[in-house]
Amino acid sequence: MYETPFLINVNVPTFEDYIKTLATTGKKNYKYSVKHNQDLNYQQISYDPNLVVFFMNLWENQLIRGECRRWGFSAKHIHYLASIGVLDLFASFTKSDNTVLSIHFVERFDKYVYCHPPLYDKDSSNKRYLAKYMWFNLIKNYINNSQVDWVDFGAGNRGTWVDLIKNREQYKDKMAYKWLYVPKNVKENPDQELPYIVDKSNNQRRLILK
Repeated sequence: MYETPFLINVNVPTFEDYIKTLATTGKKNYKYSVKHNQDLNYQQISYDPNLVVFFMNLWENQLIRGECRRWGFSAKHIHYLASIGVLDLFASFTKSDNTVLSIHFVERFDKYVYCHPPLYDKDSSNKRYLAKYMWFNLIKNYINNSQVDWVDFGAGNRGTWVDLIKNREQYKDKMAYKWLYVPKNVKENPDQELPYIVDKSNNQRRLILK
């Protein structure tokens, strides 16, 4: 089974270099997310099944683009991925009392990372830009981790990475927010990118060329 990746190249010298490549909207969103979350810490944490279950349930009971959405997999599947060593778990928590406001679990396969969405209480954290705070920090983490080259936000089944960039206006409603993390030059010059797809099988994912 093949899927379309939504790629962020984290094989860059520094996070500051990455931010410089973004369009004005991306740079402004990054500054806003930092400004409104100065009371938080962000870090990778040990796998906590109870925390994962709590936030997965929370996410299903919130409106996402106007409706409640069900996970395509159970918490047990995430527990399994953690047990075989392919899951990284991150959290943001308050500096004052270590209250966890958001978690983010992703699947790491060698130099490639496949992402699920960051999970948080949308009502209490509405003004924080907390999702953007989590995404930017995830990217920063893997830029600082020289063992990872690509972070994939996921794009369903829409052809290759190059096809997705060229046709991004068609999918604007569902994934508009993701494009602010993509460097301006990549969006403007899709033919300079490679036609990556994701080979998905046996709880593994591989980034390959079509």
